[in-house]
Amino acid sequence: MKHIFSKYYSLFSNSKFVLLLNISDRLYSFIIMLILAREFASETYGEIVTLFTFAMIMQMLFDLGLPALVQKEIAAEEFSAGSHLFSGCFIFALLLLPFYILLSYIFKLILYPGTDITLFFVVFLFMYEASLINICNKALSGKNDFKSQFISCIISRAYILLMFVLGLYFLRFSLSSLMLVILTGFFLNFLLIFRALNKNGIELSFKEFSFKEIKTILKVAIPLGLAVIFNFMYDKIDIILLSKLKDFDHVAYYNIGYGIYKSATIGFSFLLVAGYTQVSLISKNKEAVKNFFSDHVKVIITICLIIGIMLFVLSDMVISILYTERYSDASVVVKILALGFIGLGLNNLTGITLNGMGYFKVVMYITLYGLILNIILNVFFIPIYGIKAASFISVVTEYFIFFVQYYYLRKILKPEGN
Repeated sequence: MKHIFSKYYSLFSNSKFVLLLNISDRLYSFIIMLILAREFASETYGEIVTLFTFAMIMQMLFDLGLPALVQKEIAAEEFSAGSHLFSGCFIFALLLLPFYILLSYIFKLILYPGTDITLFFVVFLFMYEASLINICNKALSGKNDFKSQFISCIISRAYILLMFVLGLYFLRFSLSSLMLVILTGFFLNFLLIFRALNKNGIELSFKEFSFKEIKTILKVAIPLGLAVIFNFMYDKIDIILLSKLKDFDHVAYYNIGYGIYKSATIGFSFLLVAGYTQVSLISKNKEAVKNFFSDHVKVIITICLIIGIMLFVLSDMVISILYTERYSDASVVVKILALGFIGLGLNNLTGITLNGMGYFKVVMYITLYGLILNIILNVFFIPIYGIKAASFISVVTEYFIFFVQYYYLRKILKPEGN
């Protein structure tokens, strides 16, 4: 145990700004959602959560694996000119914005025709804005510059939280106006992150863009992008299914429990952000990758076991204090999901290891199978068991993806000739 905590401290020292970035971003999201849950009716809160989830799913469809590819290739220095790769990916993502808005609006008319149109456009714009910022952050991650990301994040999120509180409690902002605060805060993040990119020698140049080169990039990126989409979909699809098969109240209870569960990933996720860059650097050395995986798996299991137990034991108290007794039903969600916390951590570790080695298609197919399993089980059981079914199926999906990814990783790392 002492060795594991020593290893954890060593990894923490090397990834402290990744941890601080994770803490600030997750704390910001947690506070925003907490305020919305406490100040609005559960049905309204459930509708907001559904709209956020819907926007994130649509945004992920246009991700195309570009952010992860930018980080991997800049880290591995396979693209000697970081500005060239970054500019091509960023400009192409910018050109996709009108198609994202149009397709999202069509789906909105089909699935949620009663949702306020102004609220829809503001939320969907800042979600796409966040995806563009993600490309910038991944370019900096490839350069191992996590400090600049943290500084840009903390300043912009502090602005959002301050204006959010002032707008809600003193200026009586409408819900759409509160979402505009987030939109302007993300724009501030843009300004700060571009300054950091320039300091790292990565500049945005429209002259660098070429549709011919984008086709080549997309051939490599799309399998990774599909894996990201499938992974995100199985993580979020239960929100959409609950909203359609049950109601927004069920969404509210489930999202609070799931949000606490995902917030707890801060205990290990920062290790994997830096770990992806590390695996990309050593991807051609199987022995080095095996050592990386072996070191991290012990740490991840220990962290996740401790956090899982805490989630199970403390869920009632945490929800009662933070969200009041009105959302007490969310505690059962946390208790069930706590059983899958080790699976979640190991699933993330095997995923970044395979992606870092360039096995994008393997991860893509495995996450697709996980998504299909998740949807089928949810469609059958949510109408009967509601949020309990959604929670248990999430646990099953986490372990399913981990075991299949681990099986393939062992085959890949097996010494030749054995």
